[in-house]
Amino acid sequence: MEQNSPAKELENFLNFIDQCVQEYKAAYENVNEEDRRLQDLVHAIEFAVDKSERNRVATKFQQSRKYRRQNKDIVKRNERIVKFFEEQKNRDTLNRMRQLLGQQRKEEEYLDGERVYKPRVG
Repeated sequence: MEQNSPAKELENFLNFIDQCVQEYKAAYENVNEEDRRLQDLVHAIEFAVDKSERNRVATKFQQSRKYRRQNKDIVKRNERIVKFFEEQKNRDTLNRMRQLLGQQRKEEEYLDGERVYKPRVG
């Protein structure tokens, strides 16, 4: 029953949102880093002393562009979700969902725990 509990499903959703935000931020930083690396590689090609060195730099350039593309795809894949929850009203909803998760866990612990009846009369 634990697998399908409302608390578990809510927790999975909130973890998914957190994961999207983390992936987005990391990938966004990687894209920016590769953009900065571009100028270094362009200058390295410009000042290469021979064809062999230019080819090595061009290979690094190609790898950099592929890595940048992979990270840019991650940014695009998560961007709408991240931007949605950056809006104030949606962020408030997300925070209320986190509070709901805590309340739901308490309720489920009570329901799944050992309950005893305490007589009210005498």
